[in-house]
Amino acid sequence: MQPGLAAPAIAPVGNLQHLGLQAFMPHPGLTPWVQCYWIMRQTTLPAAGYQQSLYPDGGSSLNFYFQAGQPPLCQFSNSQSRSSILLKGTQDVMGVRFYPGGAFQLLGADIPLLQHDAVDAADLGLHSLVQLQQQLATTQHSVTRLQYLQQWLLQQVQQRDAKRGHVQQVLPLLLQQQLVSPTVNALSSAVNLSRRQFERIFMQQVGLTPGQLKLLQRVRHARQLINLGPQQALTDIALCSGFYDQAHFIRQFQRVTGQTPGQYRRRKQIQPVMS
Repeated sequence: MQPGLAAPAIAPVGNLQHLGLQAFMPHPGLTPWVQCYWIMRQTTLPAAGYQQSLYPDGGSSLNFYFQAGQPPLCQFSNSQSRSSILLKGTQDVMGVRFYPGGAFQLLGADIPLLQHDAVDAADLGLHSLVQLQQQLATTQHSVTRLQYLQQWLLQQVQQRDAKRGHVQQVLPLLLQQQLVSPTVNALSSAVNLSRRQFERIFMQQVGLTPGQLKLLQRVRHARQLINLGPQQALTDIALCSGFYDQAHFIRQFQRVTGQTPGQYRRRKQIQPVMS
């Protein structure tokens, strides 16, 4: 195994373990931009398929869909609205999940023009990505695929001279789940930019305003807490996620997910388990 490629240690929010999904820590040299890698190899989906909801959190993904005898289909996703996918038949997928702003640094992706569920990766204009797809077609082993993907990402860091830019510098502060969080003015001052410059850079690299990202991350945190502790009081989850009252929590949670926190919790409690 390539140095730095860890065993499964984290899981993307949404707890997709019921779909046979495993997540992997990225190489330390990628952590400013990459949240995780993941693989899904599933052969026991119901005949009618399985509808999986997807919720925005400000991040983006580069996904590889494997098919026998040919290079995998590669798609980039930066959708910041809720959606769903119907999973049917055999699934053999690998992906990399970028933190907000990460794809801009590593791929040069023009984020405001790529606000869609699935963009053909050819539109990114990366010749090296075509080479990676051809390389991935030579193996069916998940670990080898992850090694190829990681090597390619590390090459992107070098070739693009990727920086821990303004967005990466303020993300830890912006994503803190606190009732009193830094203002946009405070965040822009922390990186020596005017508020206007800061918001323009944020829109260019993330596709969202700082305030929009803050809301998506608070709802993401609330979903994580519900998944981990469905018996926990929703009032406590609201406070832990940075919402100042229950009504505000319910309204914003429903705005992002299309359901109330209570409805989301009930749906998770009856979610099927597949081997």
